[in-house]
Amino acid sequence: MKNLTVKLLFATFIALVVNSDIHAQAPEKVLITHASDSISITPLIYGIEKGLYRREGIELQFRVLRGELAVSSIVGGKDVDFMYGAGTAVTAAVRGLPMKVVSHDFKSVLFYLIGNPRVQSGRDLKGKRVAVASLSGTGALATRAALRALGVDPDKDVTMIVIGAASVRMAALEAGSVEAAIMPVPWNFRLTAKGFKELIFAGKVFIQPLTGLATSRERVEKNPEQIKKMLRGFLRSLKAVKEEKKDVVEFIGRKFGLDPSTAEETHKIVLQTLSDDGTVSDAVLKDLLEQTKLETGVKKDFNIRDIVDYSLVRQIHKEMR
Repeated sequence: MKNLTVKLLFATFIALVVNSDIHAQAPEKVLITHASDSISITPLIYGIEKGLYRREGIELQFRVLRGELAVSSIVGGKDVDFMYGAGTAVTAAVRGLPMKVVSHDFKSVLFYLIGNPRVQSGRDLKGKRVAVASLSGTGALATRAALRALGVDPDKDVTMIVIGAASVRMAALEAGSVEAAIMPVPWNFRLTAKGFKELIFAGKVFIQPLTGLATSRERVEKNPEQIKKMLRGFLRSLKAVKEEKKDVVEFIGRKFGLDPSTAEETHKIVLQTLSDDGTVSDAVLKDLLEQTKLETGVKKDFNIRDIVDYSLVRQIHKEMR
């Protein structure tokens, strides 16, 4: 009995030493970007603020950067390590760049097409300018789908202007330099409060996954441990956004400058579209792939698993359960 007690104490001591060594190691510095400072990054930035990535040994920094620039930096092995614009990463992969998506958080887009007060229908947009963050990725695809649903040909009837972040698109609408813009939640609330017209919720006509973790194929293959750390932080962040309602509503209000009522309404929209386990269905992924091929004009056949690989996030989710 005495020997057993000694062995247990020794094992406990070793575990504490190992644990101390792990926590004593400096966290890895990792940079992740997204094209817009919008509600779709709520799980990401909430997780960063709450230290959920640091808990996994990742010192995660966030920066707003246009999607195509992020892809170029990731593929080139430069400053950016990950991007949150999973749709942009899929578009890049379809075009032949070595990008891979390893998780999704939102099952549907959170974009609204907003017009100035003079625009009352799709007919009023013909010959006009529509602001987008970029000409590729989920936001651009959602814009095209929204325009088509309004009876507008996005290639012939309007001019799509690349402006960048949601704050800049809002300024362009207010200045009258564009007649409409694709805007993420909660920017739609800000604009409608100022008298701008909500033309259509793109999520009704474009059911596609939105944001998630994406990086280069090389990083997935050569640094799987870092990917696993990122995915643990990612899944902990999803869980926190669902369960910590009071803190998350306060965070949304503070981060996006919303009153408590609007912040709570925004949180409800987020909860309706969040993934349960960091993945979306195969049917949605296949539809995304076909839509992306159609928009990019690429004819080549792809295995969606070569572009979206959920194997690690499913493994981590199972372990955490």
